[in-house]
Amino acid sequence: MRFIPIGSEFAAVVEGNDLCAPLDSAEVAAIHAGMDRHAVLVFHDQPLTDEQQIAFTRSLGKIELNTANNVTRLDQRRLSIEMSDISNLDQHSNMLARDDRRRAFNLGNRLWHSDSSFKAVSAKYSLLSARIIPSASQCRVTPERNLSRIASRAAWRVGDLLFAQ
Repeated sequence: MRFIPIGSEFAAVVEGNDLCAPLDSAEVAAIHAGMDRHAVLVFHDQPLTDEQQIAFTRSLGKIELNTANNVTRLDQRRLSIEMSDISNLDQHSNMLARDDRRRAFNLGNRLWHSDSSFKAVSAKYSLLSARIIPSASQCRVTPERNLSRIASRAAWRVGDLLFAQ
């Protein structure tokens, strides 16, 4: 497993691993060490199923269960409680209507935030998985709008690489 730094401030691309397969203890230790060193790790071209994503997450520690929020009932969930769904899809994988409260609630997730950082025992990591990634020309994310909160001094250097395909 190789960690290739993105810029000089934080973040690294990880190569030489297959997250679709179970990780051994050395790989888990390497990922923990990589997170300690770089804070953000990018794993390109990992076509994980939801089950594989959950298994990968479990290998890094206990999963915080997402049992409910103030908008989506358990019977409206599209994904299991081990995953947070910030998509624009309903439980049948149809697009939510423009006036659906769940869609409005999820729009807040477009802003950069750190999941569970407000809790008494905060999450160690947030593991994000993108299934459809827009091209850079389609992406309206700009460092000054959304990345500035993580490290403004580094956002300009790593922004293009974080959103590259």
